[in-house]
Amino acid sequence: MENLSMACQEALSYRQEGSIQLIRCVTPTVEERNNPEYVPQLEINEKAQEIISQRFNAPISIIVYVGNMGAGKSKLASLTIAALEKEQHHPSLSWFRSGVNPDGITRGVWMWSEPLYHPDDHEGKKGSILVLDCEGMGDLDETTGANLYLFCMIMSTAFCVLLRPARIEKDQCERLYHALRRFENMRTEHVLPNFWLIPLDSSEFAYSDEATGDDVTITKEQWIERVFSVNEEHNHLSTSENQRLKT
Repeated sequence: MENLSMACQEALSYRQEGSIQLIRCVTPTVEERNNPEYVPQLEINEKAQEIISQRFNAPISIIVYVGNMGAGKSKLASLTIAALEKEQHHPSLSWFRSGVNPDGITRGVWMWSEPLYHPDDHEGKKGSILVLDCEGMGDLDETTGANLYLFCMIMSTAFCVLLRPARIEKDQCERLYHALRRFENMRTEHVLPNFWLIPLDSSEFAYSDEATGDDVTITKEQWIERVFSVNEEHNHLSTSENQRLKT
């Protein structure tokens, strides 16, 4: 009877996972925060790491949702899971937490503990899909946020930046630019295999005019051009590399 009870508890624990924290941002001490040479630490949840190694089949495609706090990343991540699930969603599996909170909801990086599969698996596509939900940018100090952003970028197969409001914002562009510069310093050959900008709550593309403060409607091509316009004085990417990013 005792063994049966333990087995039931293990099964219940398994079914109650759903979303689980993968990466935790280690809170620095006051002394560390004031030290300009301090490097923010990211801590991996060993249980989540074990789940990935045991349940997910290689190759693993990783979809990561990033963006400003309150953009709707967690809700979109849950919708992605619902769209990819092959079987009816088990009610005990908790979705990614979302809601309205001025201090943010998601902390660090959370993952979906159940492997998902390509919707066209009848075409012989192998492997599994892992969905990650990242803490909102702007909720963390600049250095910790930059490290978390870079980690998600390195991990991702599809790097999805949510834009809400659906407009080009300077901090979004700078965050992406600085991350790409760090990639360049690593001398890696692979930068953003699949990069997606996802504007929400808008049926048109626009930017905010700094002189008037008004929203100016532009075409999709103009919008993409503005996103990837780089200050040439500090740009170390070649023209062809910039062009590849735009396409």
